[in-house]
Amino acid sequence: MTRVTQMIILLVVLLSAATGQSVSSGHAVFVASSGAQIELDTRTGTLKTPRSHEVRLQDCSDKFQVCLTDHRGFAFAYFRACNDAGFGNFKLLRFPPKTVSVLHNSDVWMVFDASPNYLFHYAYTKGIVGIYLGPTASFDFRSVLRDRNLHLGSLDATEYRLTGPNTVAACNAGSDVSAQPPTQQSLPATNTLLHESGHADPPKPK
Repeated sequence: MTRVTQMIILLVVLLSAATGQSVSSGHAVFVASSGAQIELDTRTGTLKTPRSHEVRLQDCSDKFQVCLTDHRGFAFAYFRACNDAGFGNFKLLRFPPKTVSVLHNSDVWMVFDASPNYLFHYAYTKGIVGIYLGPTASFDFRSVLRDRNLHLGSLDATEYRLTGPNTVAACNAGSDVSAQPPTQQSLPATNTLLHESGHADPPKPK
């Protein structure tokens, strides 16, 4: 390895550490407090969960959206460009989401009619950072939309959190949007439950 190559590699590592950016790889592992894992890999088109082991995923994405489904209860779709949420064109997504909660205009918790056994925690510019798996195969996360007293902390036992820097389905924020993730302390105080038929106000540039 030449000295120039070594310097380039070092520069890339230093820049990555300094910016704290995630690596968009299409492969991510989500871990529950019990140690159980969900592995989502868009490169190989596979999904592994404690319940389904390994299933094939169809990439139903286009230029407008990132879309994934196994046609058997797992489905996700969201905008490629973060700013597209500002136009409210959720019905144009193959799987329009129902919004359970919004935090700081940067984090959204969503459930899909085609995927009621899963609740997705989506962070703008970071993608899917958490997946909640129903405690039973028949559990429907849409039911929590009717609970005005819901605190997301009550669902912690069903949450699988992203580990490592890799991301899946991260939207492109462009140069005008800056989203900060919530803190654990701020979650109970700022949790805002939305009604079943509504959507969250789209994230606004700061």
